Amino acid sequence: MADYVPKSDSEFNLWQGNLVTIVVDNKTPWGVLPDSLADLQNKQTRWINAFAKASVKQNRTPADVQEKSDARTDYEPALRGFVSEFLAGNSKVSDSDRARMGLTVKSTTRTPVAAPSTRPVAIIDYSVRLQHTINFADEGATSKAKPVGVHGCEIFYKIDGAAPVDASELSYLATDTATPYVTTFEGKYAGKTVYYMLRWVNTRGEQGPWSSTFSAMVVG
Repeated sequence: MADYVPKSDSEFNLWQGNLVTIVVDNKTPWGVLPDSLADLQNKQTRWINAFAKASVKQNRTPADVQEKSDARTDYEPALRGFVSEFLAGNSKVSDSDRARMGLTVKSTTRTPVAAPSTRPVAIIDYSVRLQHTINFADEGATSKAKPVGVHGCEIFYKIDGAAPVDASELSYLATDTATPYVTTFEGKYAGKTVYYMLRWVNTRGEQGPWSSTFSAMVVG
């Protein structure tokens, strides 16, 4: 989210002047404390005077430029605190008022979660007897983080025989919300190959595309 305070001094000067003017006009209905507003206006006066002197390039001194910097350093945090205390969460201040003052207006609509469009990739650790540790991550990712909006990874499997041609040959194993997933086998499956296919599922239950087939032997 972009910062509502302008970066350049000239834009900051226009913004703060507009904001304080609107606050002064609405201080009573908005419940602004007189002492808080007076303190803010004192800092504003220092800023306005310092900015005016430093803006005359042919006459300003290094001390004038430093005073402008010091005045903003004093004034800007006070403005932010004032906005936080009296404007941002004040039910008496409308969103249109906030927009007029150049403040952030929070969106009341939620962006729908999209169906997953990428596929998981898996690395299967079969070094432990009768156990597979399935490490999964998003394709092309450099971390273990799930894609945005994804609830977990659905894991399906097939034991022994030929590699599955499609998902209809698979059985559901689990939905895991954090890698890795560990599954164990009965001794009768020792020496057999297990095939896995994975897909992401989002928070709305929508599934993404199937992964490639991954396989590993069950060590007895």
